[in-house]
Amino acid sequence: MKELSRCGVCCETDCKAYKVECDGCNNLKGKVPWAKYLNTVLCPIYECAELKGFKSCKECGKVPCELWFSTRDPDFTDEEFQVDIKSRLKNFEELI
Repeated sequence: MKELSRCGVCCETDCKAYKVECDGCNNLKGKVPWAKYLNTVLCPIYECAELKGFKSCKECGKVPCELWFSTRDPDFTDEEFQVDIKSRLKNFEELI
């Protein structure tokens, strides 16, 4: 079974920063390197799930939510972002 970040990203296969500049969202407890670009220390999605006591956004039932859209990778085209969302949702489904 693959381990997912709170937002459904499989760090090992879906994140180009994994093992380059990041050890994984869960391992870093949300203190991901790119959070500084949002003027924060923690990933807002990780922090939201943590505050609600969820292991993942899947438990919330509101995915994809506005937080997903507001933390979108600015390098993604609209099409790439939609593929990313579909991949993350599929990752959640595979956990069942």
